[in-house]
Amino acid sequence: MENPYIFTYIISYRHKLDRLQNLKRVIDWILGFQGVELIIVEQDKSPKLPAYSLKGFKYFFTKSDLPFNKSWAFNVGTKYASTNVIVFGDSDLIMDQQEFINSLKLLEQYESVNPYSKVIDLTSNENGMPIEALKQIQRPYRGELDIQKTPIAGGIIMFRKDALIKLGGWDQNFIGWGAEDNWTSHKILNILTWTQLQYRCYHFYHEKVKPDMIYYQRNLQLLNKLVNLSPDELKKYISNTYQKFGFKNSYCDK
Repeated sequence: MENPYIFTYIISYRHKLDRLQNLKRVIDWILGFQGVELIIVEQDKSPKLPAYSLKGFKYFFTKSDLPFNKSWAFNVGTKYASTNVIVFGDSDLIMDQQEFINSLKLLEQYESVNPYSKVIDLTSNENGMPIEALKQIQRPYRGELDIQKTPIAGGIIMFRKDALIKLGGWDQNFIGWGAEDNWTSHKILNILTWTQLQYRCYHFYHEKVKPDMIYYQRNLQLLNKLVNLSPDELKKYISNTYQKFGFKNSYCDK
């Protein structure tokens, strides 16, 4: 049977009430596209999303007592993706739909596309504004207070599926917050054909969670080691990480 989907959009999620409200808004935005297969991978000690009866997407749960591992969630989602075009996005980011589609089309020329170069951090009062109103927001550049420059693989990033496999997927050795997107960005820049557009995306307000600094420092040390690998060492490392793609200490309930 012909696949009805054009592209797959994968979101990793760990539950907090304010993040749930943002996720609902992101789901509505994604499902406004035609031909999208939306996959949400929740990771926690026990599932929370089913209790809210959210619909319109494929749902998988990965059980873990460790800090959130975004790479593992993304890899699990990738294993269940049924298209050859995969987009990864955070549960609190949206952008202009036409600009998103323009970016998606560039995967005909490039193996990976970052659809924006600026992130507009919204206030709690701006969270409920329609996209057309968000596009009117004009702020002077004040460092990371309003507009953040993210890594190529941070936030929303697009891939051809075969290119993602070439990278070994997302690296599950990064546990907790930080550095996994920097490492994926390094691999994109050194292995794939890629482009980054000058569009904007919008980051919904939520309470900040302080990361576990022990894991964060560990991630930074791992990143520093990996970015200094030789081309042959990098190739070997990617081969080893792909062997545990989406499976590390995990189970997945359909």
